[in-house]
Amino acid sequence: MGREAFVEASYAGRSGKAKALLEAEGIILRRPLGLTIARGSIRGLIVEGGDLVGQAEQGPFRLGLGAGEALKWKAALEKPLPTLAEKMGLSPGMAVWIFGTLDGAELEGALADVERVEPADAVQGVARVEGPEAMEAVAAVTPSPVWIVHGKGKAAVFGDNAVRAAMRAEGWIDVKSCAVSETLSATRYRRR
Repeated sequence: MGREAFVEASYAGRSGKAKALLEAEGIILRRPLGLTIARGSIRGLIVEGGDLVGQAEQGPFRLGLGAGEALKWKAALEKPLPTLAEKMGLSPGMAVWIFGTLDGAELEGALADVERVEPADAVQGVARVEGPEAMEAVAAVTPSPVWIVHGKGKAAVFGDNAVRAAMRAEGWIDVKSCAVSETLSATRYRRR
């Protein structure tokens, strides 16, 4: 997603100029409006003049994007979001080494059709880490590339910063990241 624009916007009984962000979760209208139009509630999108117009959970909305940009936002909102498997580059039958407890429906779904193999036979690794001991084990034996699944946000006991420090100390570099769930993120590493 990642599009942004300064727009004249109206939604949920509010209107005014605001920075609009097009993100996976929907359209975020920054201050002074401070609203989010949830992607799952958006329907009936049309481009009217230079405005993107549609319906959402709290009623109709209108974003003055300009005709060209409105068409791009409409196309992006109508395109299905990639699955977690697609984000992680996992395809059916792919040889994947898996480490740790991969809890959660999101991870189980993403890994459902891969072939689970030993590190030496893997094209890619997926490791769920919850502390420094697990990081040491993963960094020592995992194939390159590897997705490290870790806690998300400030509440994470062992999160992104700790994982990055441990992996970089072992000669790995982070190249991509994605959200896994409300509480987990994944970061892709490859050997330097």
